[in-house]
Amino acid sequence: MTKLISALMVATCLAAPVGAQTWSSNAPQIGPVNQPEGILIEAYPTSTNHCQAGYQPVVFGGVICCGKPNATYNASHSAPAMQQCAAGTKGCS
Repeated sequence: MTKLISALMVATCLAAPVGAQTWSSNAPQIGPVNQPEGILIEAYPTSTNHCQAGYQPVVFGGVICCGKPNATYNASHSAPAMQQCAAGTKGCS
């Protein structure tokens, strides 16, 4: 009986990696994602590039990430000026 249990444990240990590999390979295959039109993707000026081949640092929505730029970086972006209203008024007229 002990030999049978030992043999089953060895077989289970040997089969475990095969089951894990089969499970992980069932992930869906996703193709390339199209770049949306009309969205400004600025190249970010830097001396280092840690992106994968064919990509470079870009600014997209204020976040620096890897991508393919369609514009040059403009460092003069700033938040719109806030209007100063008198105390107790609801908005500015």
